[in-house]
Parts: sequence; structure tokens; C-alpha cells
Amino acid sequence: MAHVPAQELDLGHALELVRGAWEADDAFSPQTRLRSLETITRFSTRALVQGARHVADLTPEACQGFVLAHGQSGRPPQLATQHARRTILRMYFRTLRDLGVMVGDPTLDLRLPARTTVAARPLAEDEVISCRFAVRLGRAGSTSLQRATCWALAEATAVTSEITQVRIADLDDQCQPRWVHLRGSKRAAPRLGRLTDWGARIVARQVEDLVEQGAPTSTLLTYRGRAVPGQHVAQASAANAIAETLRAAGLGEEPDVRPASVRNWAGRRLYLDGMPIEQVAVRLGARSLDAVAADIALDWHPS
Repeated sequence: MAHVPAQELDLGHALELVRGAWEADDAFSPQTRLRSLETITRFSTRALVQGARHVADLTPEACQGFVLAHGQSGRPPQLATQHARRTILRMYFRTLRDLGVMVGDPTLDLRLPARTTVAARPLAEDEVISCRFAVRLGRAGSTSLQRATCWALAEATAVTSEITQVRIADLDDQCQPRWVHLRGSKRAAPRLGRLTDWGARIVARQVEDLVEQGAPTSTLLTYRGRAVPGQHVAQASAANAIAETLRAAGLGEEPDVRPASVRNWAGRRLYLDGMPIEQVAVRLGARSLDAVAADIALDWHPS
């Protein structure tokens, strides 16, 4: 759609535009899409009751009021709920901008306490979705696609040094990749990493672009520098790519979020899906159950 001033777009139309975009976007899981749409619907309804009529009326104060609003019980929301509301609001405004609406981000200066005191907590599901949005895919082969591929490999449990070592030949299937061989690092043992559905589509798109350029199967998926893949300089490039995505999603200022938070999210997701912690440790390449429990924020002690 053409550029639309925020003062000319009413909240009802804005909600429908965002709903349509999110329902068509494969970055979401069905549960996260439903929860995000419910949150934005509540936000829009609350804003209308308070007198807002157009997107331009959604002030920082209106956003903060929603993030901190008490529930039906009359109690203030938990900190995790506050973070989730803010993340979803940021996706809402980012989506509107992507659709051509001339609006900024009134949540930009909305500060919340850190969720935890750890160095690299697992990302929440809605934060992962927000980061997928923030990757900003451009044309095939562009820098944004390489950054998205870095993120996709991190979702498959790869640490940053491993990301720079992955080659086309490390995939189980070039056209429909599902598993990727990860070579290990000082922290993680060699293993297979399973791509998420979203990540598999991103990696397939990157491989298609590379193959069209005549790249052999020995070609690295993401790293284009001259340093040795897996070593410090190359590793920094992958860490920077993930950190840039976190910053674009509004998570760069979170003291308990680091590039490792993506891998930790992947491990926690496996555990919450029913995988025993011993198998989670294998999938993460972890050498200690206590270490993997700490990484995935699990209060666990062996019997």
C-alpha cells in the first residue's frame, strides 16, 4: 500500500491490516499468532475507550498504560506479561511501518526491569517471533538473508562459532533442509541440529540463491570473510548478526539477553515439548546437565 500518514488511519482499519499481515506470515506459530492478535485487539479496544481514533493517537503514555494495566483480578501484571505486551506492541508498529504507514515506535523509550539476573536467559516465544520480523528479509542473497540464515542456525542450537562453519554439504537435504550438522566448539560437542519450520525455509532460500550462483556444496552458508571459519574473527561476524537482530527487535538494551539466548530458547523449547533433559543436553551438545539446566533456566537437580 502507498504511504499513509498515521493520522489518517483509524484504529479499526489498522487492526485489520495487521491481522491480515500476521495471518499470512509464517514467522508465527499458531499459538503465538493467536495470543499476539488477542493482545493487539485488547490494546486497540482500550485505546478507543480512552479516546484514541487514529494510529497517530497511540502515544507513549497510551502504550505504557497498556503494558502496565492491571488484569481483571485487579492485580498488576507479572513482569513476563509486561515484557510480552511490549514485544507485541513493537511488532504491531513495525508491521504498520512495513505496510507503508508513517508511524514511529512509541514504545521505544518504554523501559522495563530485566526478566532475570542471568547473563543470557532463553528468549520468550514472542521475542523470537519479533526477531524473525526484525530480520527484514530483502532480495535473495542480500545481507538481510545472510543475517536471517545466521538466526535460523541459532534456532537450530548452533553457537556463533558453529554458524560460521556450516556449509551447504552439512545439510541433510539442499532443497528441503531439516537437519544440519554442527561441528562443535569449545562449549558444545559436534551434533545434529534440527531447523525450525521457519528456519528451514530461510536456509532453503539461502541455498537456492547460492546454487543459482554456481556455488559448490563446500560453500559456507553465511560467512564471507577471509578469517578461518569458527575462529574468533569469523565468530564475531555471526555474533554481530544476531546482536543486530536483537537490537532491531528492541531487545538490545535487555541486560539478560545475549546471542546465546537464541540457543537457550531452542533448548528450553525442546524441554517444554517433553524431551528429557538428558536428550536436551545431547541436542545442545552440552557436556554437563547442570550447565544445560542453567542455560534453559530450569530449576533442576538430579535425583
